[in-house]
Amino acid sequence: MSTQTSRTANPFPGLRPFQEDEDHLFFGREKKVKELLSKLQEGHFVAVMGASGSGKSSLVKSGLVSALQSGVMDSASGSWKVVTSTPGEHPMKNLAEAMHKLGMASEADFMWADDIENTLRQGPNGLVDVVAKSSLPSNTQLLVVVDQFEEIFRFAEIEKARNSGQRESQDFIDMLMHASQQRTVPIYVCLTMRSDFLEECTTFDGLPEAINAGQYLIPRMNTEELNAAITGPINAFGAEVSPYLLDLIHNDLVEQSDQLPLLQHALMRTWDYWKSLDQPNTPLGLEHYQHVGTLHLALSYHADEIYDSLPSDQSRKVCELVFKALTEKNAEHKEGVRRPTKMSDLVEISMVDFDQVAEVVEAFRAPGRNLLMPAVSEPLAPETVIDISHESLMRIWQKLVRWSLEEREVAHRYGNLVTRAQMWQSPVGGSLVSNPELKDTLYWMKDQQLQ
Repeated sequence: MSTQTSRTANPFPGLRPFQEDEDHLFFGREKKVKELLSKLQEGHFVAVMGASGSGKSSLVKSGLVSALQSGVMDSASGSWKVVTSTPGEHPMKNLAEAMHKLGMASEADFMWADDIENTLRQGPNGLVDVVAKSSLPSNTQLLVVVDQFEEIFRFAEIEKARNSGQRESQDFIDMLMHASQQRTVPIYVCLTMRSDFLEECTTFDGLPEAINAGQYLIPRMNTEELNAAITGPINAFGAEVSPYLLDLIHNDLVEQSDQLPLLQHALMRTWDYWKSLDQPNTPLGLEHYQHVGTLHLALSYHADEIYDSLPSDQSRKVCELVFKALTEKNAEHKEGVRRPTKMSDLVEISMVDFDQVAEVVEAFRAPGRNLLMPAVSEPLAPETVIDISHESLMRIWQKLVRWSLEEREVAHRYGNLVTRAQMWQSPVGGSLVSNPELKDTLYWMKDQQLQ
């Protein structure tokens, strides 16, 4: 790994995953990367699984992808192209757009992402057909990374609610499985998925078998690996770490389920504070780490700091509505589920103009913050999909914990009202809401801006 790193930057990414071009800062996972490469080489398919906070996306982006592009997989000749997508509520469309951005459209056959999407939808061979007809050189190996694959299960529930008889979710999975099983076109498939969604794989034909054959469950990092993950990036930037700080971080990590994102965020904040003191000959120590709140509170302090810096009460209300829209807690997944949402939808939910929502999003995705995605380098537009950087934000930021509980209560109460209305209109019949419950309900609906 290169140690030629600019001291104007930060060696830690915060909540967001490490990216492909940050492999020089990605320490302590060398053994896992080798195991992942072996699994991918064996079956052209790997499902990277682990608890929230186990570092799935970073392992794939900065570990697996960087290794492939450096030519370490012996059986694969030629160069590598990597297309990364998340299912969201439009899995085929999202994959098509990602492939189009990669430059896979040939002028003869595919001009637009819509053309790629139409081909993907033609059947299990859709992905193979797109690659075969694309402008990629013939010796190119393609890795399709479907990050946050658990989103496909929420999309399947949406399909079921629509009752249209269509199952794009199953078609999407069939297409990925077929692409990884055929050998005519060199396609490899990598999924990342939270392990608490494993049971839901059984609702799809072919998926359990593929998962069983290609599963890679990420082990927790041992002491040596964690030391490398902490000291490696700091040393690469020409600084040192106090051994007392290392000991305290190890003790703090024992109590945290969201190991890696909280570690990376706390160290990002610790580095920023240490650097602001302009004492380059002093190692990062306990005083710097404790100043930012340690592993336990650094993230909540940071999010509160950004929230409090918003220019008005209205901006803070928009912030609340945005984060409520982006997160969900339910009985099945109490840790929380991300809900990536388009800017246009956030504007509609917040009932303000685009610029007011953008102001909040920009505040939370600014350099050195990284609590929302996409990265600040991508301009915001109505179609831009906004997402939280990691699920740990839902569990650590106390304001968001409270907002999520409030949102869950609103959904429960509103659902009860809908059920009672449907019963009243049905042949069986039911009772209307009457005072004092009616008065209380009307006040509640006005407060929630429901009609």
